[in-house]
Amino acid sequence: MVQLQILMPIPTTFRHCLACEVLSAEAVGDQARREMLQEYPAEFLEEFNRLMDWINKLVLRFGPTLQVRVVDPQSLEGFWKCLRHGVRRYPTFILPGGRKVVGWDWDALEQALRAIYG
Repeated sequence: MVQLQILMPIPTTFRHCLACEVLSAEAVGDQARREMLQEYPAEFLEEFNRLMDWINKLVLRFGPTLQVRVVDPQSLEGFWKCLRHGVRRYPTFILPGGRKVVGWDWDALEQALRAIYG
């Protein structure tokens, strides 16, 4: 199993780490989450949709042995991972062994994953 972690801001309608969810579950309901989603700039949502398309392509290409996990840098876990891996730009793809691919470079990401899969 190969784990690919992706650090990138995500809309609040999508879930954060368990600790963050417990803290916000009572304060923010589903209706409020939908309203917040409508407030995001179009560019932000386009980038998020682009990321979802990339994830779908990666899963189709590498199959069930690729485990993809998106971590929001605004969460506690994400903040820690940004510090730990020196992340300053998004998206950042973190591969096993700490190798990083930064930005929207599909060829670099695919090449890094192929090197792992052999």
